[in-house]
Amino acid sequence: MSKYTVNGFPWSHGIGVDVSDCTTSKEVMEKAGLNFTVEKCELYAKMPFNLNGSNIIDTRNGEFAQSGNIYRPCPNGYATYRTDENIPLGVVKDKYEVVQNVDAFNFFNDAIGPDKAIWQYAGMFGYGQRIFVSAKIPVSFDVNHDPVDNYLVFSNSHDGSCSINILFTPVRVFCTNCLNAAFNKADSYIRLRHTKTIKERLQQGSEILKIACNYAEDAKQLYEALANIKVSDEQVMKYLADLNLTEAEITQLNLFDEKNGYKKLYARDYLTMERTGISTRKINQIVNMFEYYMDGVGQKEIAGTSWGAYNAVTGFYSNVANLSGTKRMDSILYGNANNVMNKALNQAYELINAA
Repeated sequence: MSKYTVNGFPWSHGIGVDVSDCTTSKEVMEKAGLNFTVEKCELYAKMPFNLNGSNIIDTRNGEFAQSGNIYRPCPNGYATYRTDENIPLGVVKDKYEVVQNVDAFNFFNDAIGPDKAIWQYAGMFGYGQRIFVSAKIPVSFDVNHDPVDNYLVFSNSHDGSCSINILFTPVRVFCTNCLNAAFNKADSYIRLRHTKTIKERLQQGSEILKIACNYAEDAKQLYEALANIKVSDEQVMKYLADLNLTEAEITQLNLFDEKNGYKKLYARDYLTMERTGISTRKINQIVNMFEYYMDGVGQKEIAGTSWGAYNAVTGFYSNVANLSGTKRMDSILYGNANNVMNKALNQAYELINAA
């Protein structure tokens, strides 16, 4: 029995609405509160009256004065806003094209249904600056009796912060660890920029399920290769340490004690920390990852393999790291945690060559 708990999917834990009973994108939008529209408007600059400058109000150009300030339109300045509540969402560029929620979700309809993908969770960040929906695709597999399900996570921004992202992510069932599906992080994404051609490109929705199923088959082969490689505790300790240390820190560690440097690092030896310049925070994270490798949820069954070493990292970020809400979802799916997890996948595969 592990001392760790399972924190669940990053897109459901406190930020998403369960929409698994919905059959259409319209139902999803209504249940998750995403049935609103967004428009683009001009930005105005609020400037104080200036005794040395021009205070003439050009009403024909849309200028006006209020409460001791002059309001003038900003050249090529635009913002997005929710039309139902008149709430501004973000500042965008002139060429930014708004993609309405109904258009963004409708392209998913062809991929949803019996023997196809199933809606799972949907929600938004803030007032609707970003929206998301997740769906489980009808492809599951076992990695040496370790079940893995596969998901699509669709997200769109209305504040100009990101493109439309369609992310494929496998999830280890026992612990809901989000896994990387490819060595190159970009290979797990479909990205569509907010330009004039975006609505045409959204018509690719019928192909999404086929693409995701191909991703799943590739991921299965990769994970099976990791699961069949045996590794020692010493190899895992070095793997986790090298994952977190900079090249300069690794060099200093080997120069200080090439034979026992890693063991001293895990023992939190003060002299080792002082000579190498490795911070206490970083050492604690390395030790915590190794402890999860030994005792994490579902780890005892896969310890001693490269698959177990990789899942020590994914499990740490999924179930141990101090992340919650939108920060957790952003980090695990798109941000720093995902970057480290992707690096961990590549380095776990390198253990195959070292075995």
